[in-house]
Formats: sequence, C-alpha cells, structure tokens
Amino acid sequence: MTLPITSLSALAEHWKHNTTPYYFVSPTHFNLMGTENWVGGWTHINFLDVFDGSHPGIFVPLRTESPVFESMEALNAYLLGHRDVIQKMGEDRASLSIPSPNSRVIFLFFDDTIEALCAELHLDICLPSHAICREMDSKIVATQLGNSVGVLSVPNVLTEIRSYKDLVETAAAHQLGTEWVVQTPYGDSGKTTFFISNEADYNQVASEIESQPKVKVMKRIQCVGTAIEACATRCGTFVGPLMGELIGDPSLTPYPGGWCGNDLVSEAFTPELRRRTQEMTQRLGDALYAKGYRGYFEVDYLLDTQSSDVYLGEINPRLSGVTAMTNLSPFCQSHIPLFLLHLTEFSDLKFDINPAEFNRDSLAVGAAGHTAQFILKYTPDELNIITAAPKSGIYRHTDAGELVFQRDSTDRRDAGPDEAFVLRIMTTSEYAYHGADLAIVFLNTPLIGPDQKLAPTAADWIAATRRAFVTRPLTEDEETMVARYNNPGVSFKGIGGNE
Repeated sequence: MTLPITSLSALAEHWKHNTTPYYFVSPTHFNLMGTENWVGGWTHINFLDVFDGSHPGIFVPLRTESPVFESMEALNAYLLGHRDVIQKMGEDRASLSIPSPNSRVIFLFFDDTIEALCAELHLDICLPSHAICREMDSKIVATQLGNSVGVLSVPNVLTEIRSYKDLVETAAAHQLGTEWVVQTPYGDSGKTTFFISNEADYNQVASEIESQPKVKVMKRIQCVGTAIEACATRCGTFVGPLMGELIGDPSLTPYPGGWCGNDLVSEAFTPELRRRTQEMTQRLGDALYAKGYRGYFEVDYLLDTQSSDVYLGEINPRLSGVTAMTNLSPFCQSHIPLFLLHLTEFSDLKFDINPAEFNRDSLAVGAAGHTAQFILKYTPDELNIITAAPKSGIYRHTDAGELVFQRDSTDRRDAGPDEAFVLRIMTTSEYAYHGADLAIVFLNTPLIGPDQKLAPTAADWIAATRRAFVTRPLTEDEETMVARYNNPGVSFKGIGGNE
C-alpha cells in the first residue's frame, strides 16, 4: 500500500522526477513560465515563438500558413491538430522506458471541441470539465457563489436591462447611486465592463447590455483593485500572496476596465487586510470545490477607499494573468509553486497536506521584496504592421527613454534591481491591431505608487518599451487582403486570462 505524501518538500521531489509527458498548450508560455524547472517531462506547446527558438522547454510547430483565429480555443485546437505537435507527442511517449498512462495537457482556455480532440489523442486534461468551468466563469454565478459564503460584491443587482430608463429605475430601486458599473456574464480583460454616468455612456454600449438575459449592475465606488490566486483541493484551499492590480491605465490598455499590471509588494497592504482576503479566498475555494470545480483559480477583490470595505470583484476559474507572478514569487520558489498543487489534485498521487502551513507562510512572507509586471497593449485604433520589436531578454533603459538590451535570458528572475525582463509577444511583420498584446514586462520595482497611479519608474519603463515597437501603415495590397478576410491575423482573448 502506497502511503500518501504529507509534506510540500516530498511533493516537490515527486514532480521533479515525473516522467509522464505534460503539455501546456497556449499562444505563449507566459502563464506557466518556469514550470519546466519544477516538473519533469514538461513542455510548452506554443503558437508564438517569443524566444526565437532559444528556450529548450518551448516547442513551436512549423507554420506554413498564416491562420486566422477568432478565439484562443480555436488557436489551441489548431495546435493540437498540427502534425508537428502530434508527432512530438508520439515521440515523447515512445521515448519512455516504462509504460505510461495517457499524456496530460493544460490549457488557459478550452471548450468541448478540445475535450473531444484530447480524447482522440489520448490526452488527459488536467482541468475540471469545460461545462463546470464555463458555469463558474459567469460573473452572475460568481456573485451568487460569493453571497452564499458571505463574500459580498459591491452593492449590486443581477437583472435584465432593456433601456437607459430601465437602468436608471433599477438603480434607484436598489439604492445604487447615480453612476454605475455594468458587467455582462462573460467578458475579456475589461472589454465587457462598462462605466456609465449618463445616457450617452449607455448608448455607446447599449447593444452589449441589452443582448444579455441578465447583467450585473453595481454602484460605482472609489476602489483599489487586488488579485490573489488559490488552489481548491481535496485537502482544502491553498492561497497565494495578495497583489495590487492596475486597471485601465491608458498608457497600457485601450480598455477603461482592462487589467494591465500587478504589484507584489509587502507594504502595499496591511497584515489585517491580507488575512481577511486570504480567509475570504479560502471560503470561496471550499465553495467552488463543493460545486464540482477544483484546482487553480484567481479572485479579484475591490477595496473601497472611503469605507475600507473589501468586496468580491470576480472569480476567474482557471490560470490567470498573475499566475507567473504567483509561482515565480520568492515565496513560492522557496516553498513550492502553487500550481504544483493543481497538478497534484489532477494526478493519481495520494496526498494529505494541510493547507495551514502554506497559508500561514504565504501571509507572513508571500509579498517579500518588490516584483511587478505590466502588459503592454497596442492602444491606437488603427491597423499597422510591426517593423521593429525588442527581443525577449534582460534590459535597462537610458535617461533618454531608450530600451537597451543587456543579455539573453529565458528566466524573468535573472533581471537585477535596475533591470527588467521583457517578454516580447508580437514581433516584426505581424499586424498591430487595437488591443493586441505587444509585450509583458517584469520589474523589480513597484508598478503602482501610493496614489494608486503608475510609479514614475514604471512609467519610464512603459514609455521605453512602447518606443521599442515601431510600426508602419498598411500598403494597398495589405489593406485589400484585410478587407477580404475581415481579420488581420491572430486575434484572440488577451493572453493573460484575467477577465
């Protein structure tokens, strides 16, 4: 009889010697970067070659065409069906010295089509079913789930809205003030979070609101955004460190409600606030598990700057845009990446680990140091071609605001205190379209200042990185091609996964 694993160190040792092939199939390796250092047999299967072939743990199939995708799910299905990927997976299994169970796969986004494709390819998906993920992803369901365990949202009503008059009357009936935030059940990185102060604001987004059977209408408050990740397991809910969140900064994103960066800084929040959010997150995790959802999830909380109340913002039942921040944090690297608990939950491994020690240490030292990230999107409302882009690696920036390459690296932890790790997403000859992710930059200085706006040093890094991307207008032939296909190229949900 095999005894269960009862310590984090033993769990880490198990995964280090894993031989079953595991694959992260996604546009880039961003969300799970560094996992290959902890999990034997791990490969990132990506569409975008962010390191130009220099990362040994990333496999990018040969692209002989320029496919157009309407979703990340469609892109992932393309990767799974690519002959190079199928061949690699076959070779990985054939190389094993002993019989192995099915290879295993992780996605940021997937659907029932991908579930069927994985069954054909003998791949076990290390995630809850698409049906339960989709159900828990609804902002309506998340609000109701939070209410059920006392984790309340900003004062709101879940209802149908059919006109501006309807919105005004509904808000008045529920004492929601005169300015509102309206969210549809599903949305991408703030694209379906609408800030409404008057009828003109409403008219700009009326079709999106009125097409939904139910939306979330919230009172608009002055707040600070936060993010925290956790993993719901049979042993309980393990919770990572609390982070600050930057939303809607126009130098980074064209979307007013769009997530665009995070801070992991100890002095950003009081110990009491960290304790409260951890306890709330544990309650949410236990409730998710009871509903049939297990594994990794992310929660956004809103801190009311006037009342000091803490409200549930939303639940993302998946990996998220802060997953790399969590798992590459000094805390997780010295203990165990939170994601390894997710893999364990979806493995055949017996384990019996009380979350108490992990959660206690997460509170005590989880935010030690200064680390941050920002996501640089293409903000102009025009379509151009990229003619110059920085390579991924370690950089400094000059007093003149220029990004200066220092050295090659595939590890964001290689950057020094005055350096940044730039993960280039879009490269030369690709289309720069409104809202496209250009780069993700990791800093070792705070992103957010005491006034909850960009810290001056971070603003300098943003300006320098944006300046490193050069674009040109489309030629007549390119404009004709775009008009013919009505889509310039790779178009999918933001790679971060925060919605």
